[in-house]
Order: sequence, then structure tokens, then C-alpha cells
Amino acid sequence: MKSADKQVSDREIDALELLVPAQARKATLSAYFRALSVSQRGVLCMDEGSLVRVSQDGSKTLVAQGKPRRKVKTGEVITVRRVEEQTVGGRA
Repeated sequence: MKSADKQVSDREIDALELLVPAQARKATLSAYFRALSVSQRGVLCMDEGSLVRVSQDGSKTLVAQGKPRRKVKTGEVITVRRVEEQTVGGRA
């Protein structure tokens, strides 16, 4: 790092980190509304534990009743394993 680079204090980093949840929410809502505006068939999303299709006019159609694959207790540690499998489009 060059000596001309600005050093950021821990206090400044903490203040910036507090902004992350709000920015993430804005980005998610923006992506949702953008997808809704370009999709003629609607957008799939979870609503109160069910998979629903939301159309451009705001109507919701139940696609499937969702149920959790695993109940988790508060404080329980879950290990996640990575699946190294090629998916459609080359994305995992």
C-alpha cells in the first residue's frame, strides 16, 4: 500500500458496516421490481413459507407449499458442504 493511500479508522469502518443491511435491502427490492417489470409470467418468491408467483398486477398464485427441510434451534451450528456439480449454464 502506498503512503499516499488514506488510512481508514475502525470507527469509520464500523459506521460503513452499519449501512450494509439497508443497502442490501434496497438492492434486493430494486432487483425484484426490475425482474417483475420485465417478466410476463411473473416472479417466483417465498411468501410466509410458500412458493408463490407474483404477477405484474400484484396478484399471487400459490405454486407449492414450502416446508423446512430441517428445523434449527437458536444457537445451533450448521455445517454446509459445497456441491461440486456443474449446473445448467455453468453456474453453481
